[in-house]
Order: sequence, then C-alpha cells, then structure tokens
Amino acid sequence: MVPYYSVARASTAIGVSPIIKEIVQKQAHSTRLTLKEVILMGMLAIDKLDEQGRQDLADQVHQMQVNGEI
Repeated sequence: MVPYYSVARASTAIGVSPIIKEIVQKQAHSTRLTLKEVILMGMLAIDKLDEQGRQDLADQVHQMQVNGEI
C-alpha cells in the first residue's frame, strides 16, 4: 500500500508544477520512455549517489523552489 501512495504523491507533485512536468515529458520523449519510467530512472539515479551527492542535489532543488524556478 505504501508504494502506491508514494507513486500517487509523485504524480500529484508533477501535476502541480508545469515546469517539472515539461522537463519530464522532454526527457521521456528524448529517451522513448514513459513518464513513469523517467521518474523511476531519476529515483534510481538518486539512489546511486553518495550521501553528499544526494544532499547537494537536494540543496540545489530546494534553491530552485525558493527562486520560483520550479
């Protein structure tokens, strides 16, 4: 039940930000993957980062949110 909830939340987050949705759609189109596959690809890539890399990425994304970029 928890994974379904997480997927629903991810879908909701993408729906909230047209900019994020556009980025995911462009990536899906260029790689011939579905939106769901692109999201999973990103999640798997994050898992491969070390702790410092994940923190740096989180800081970058948070700053984009603060700046209104996403």
